[in-house]
Amino acid sequence: MDYDHGSRPNRRRAATLLDAMKGRLVDASGAVERSMTMQATTASPHWRISNVAGVHVYDVAQGWNADVAFKDLPSGVPAVIGNAVPVKTRREALESAIMQLSLCAEREKVPLAGNDSPMLYFVIDDIEIPVDPDELSETRAKLAHEGYTVEQAEGRLAYLRHVISGDEPLNADNVAEADHETRTRLVIACHIAMALGRTQFSVEDGTWADFMPTAPGMM
Repeated sequence: MDYDHGSRPNRRRAATLLDAMKGRLVDASGAVERSMTMQATTASPHWRISNVAGVHVYDVAQGWNADVAFKDLPSGVPAVIGNAVPVKTRREALESAIMQLSLCAEREKVPLAGNDSPMLYFVIDDIEIPVDPDELSETRAKLAHEGYTVEQAEGRLAYLRHVISGDEPLNADNVAEADHETRTRLVIACHIAMALGRTQFSVEDGTWADFMPTAPGMM
């Protein structure tokens, strides 16, 4: 069973671990952050120590994960970050979490830029789709009124991947080969998914065959 960041017992343990770790922060002022994605570049200023809700350390088949969970973030900013791959021991996971929290403390020292909303990025497979954050609130209200669900949004993304690449992961090359209308539909689908709380979607989240029985109408 996958680890559930949102369960009450896990959130309680994560909050307790956060309190314990705040006294173990290290000097990260000299650390150089190299964001590998545009999503991380635009989101990282919001990953501040004052927004941390808890630290989740848990074992998986390949080792241990350490995730930092956030609260009160702008729409579209990922609410959980962690080590890219599992580490071998719980001690290594704890050390990773301490460094993540230390970086969050450093970000707290830098004022957030004005009222300008930087472009957000939805990650689908191996590409990033820009999303205007100023339009998310209105879109979210319309979707709520229509009763449009996250599962329907995921089904649309899976369908468009099926159309573009036959269920293979999307990348810059196969998306570029799609016709203009399909690319436009993909951008809209990513915007809708982000308005509903998703920030990424991968093949592991499902292919068209997983959603086809329940997907509404013709996608």
